[in-house]
Amino acid sequence: MFPFAPPPGQFIGDRPTAAAPDGPLTDDDRTGIRFLYADPNDSVNVGSIRGRVLPANSFSLATFASPSPGASVTGIVGAQIVAVDADTGAVVAATLGGWSCDSANPPTHFDGSFDLERLPLDRSYNLYAEPLVGLAAPADFSFVFAGLCSSTASPTCATPPVNTNFNIRIFSASP
Repeated sequence: MFPFAPPPGQFIGDRPTAAAPDGPLTDDDRTGIRFLYADPNDSVNVGSIRGRVLPANSFSLATFASPSPGASVTGIVGAQIVAVDADTGAVVAATLGGWSCDSANPPTHFDGSFDLERLPLDRSYNLYAEPLVGLAAPADFSFVFAGLCSSTASPTCATPPVNTNFNIRIFSASP
C-alpha cells in the first residue's frame, strides 16, 4: 500500500491469477493494517525503528530557505524509508520522512526524522533511504507536504522543497 522501488527487473509478491484474482497481502500491507488498527494486546510483539536521514555534507542544506524565523533545514526532507526483512527480502514497511512535530513547541522541525512503527519483533531489517524520483515524485505526495505547516500555529512555517539530490542509503537495524 506504500510505494517502494523493488530491485530493477524484479516483481515482489505473488501475481494475481484466474484462480486467485486478489493478490495476497504483503508484509508491508500487514504492517500498515497493524498501524491503522492497532491491537492493544499486540504491544509485546511489535516494535519501532526511528531515526534521521542526514546528508553526507550538511553544508548542502544551507541552500534551503529558512522554514521559519530562527530555524533551518537540518535533515533530508521527503526521503522514503523502506524496511526490508534481511532474511526474506520482503518489504515490511515504508514511510516518508524528513520532519518532526511537537505540538507544545511549534513549528514543524525539518530534521530528517522518520518513524517506522508496528514492526514484527525478532527480525533484522535493512533500511533503504531513497529520494522521491522516478515512479514516485514529490508532486504525488503534495497532500502530505501541504499539511506540515499550519497557518494557525505560532510561529508559522513554510515547507522546504523535497530533497531529491542524494544517493540511496542502506542501513541494518532491529526494533
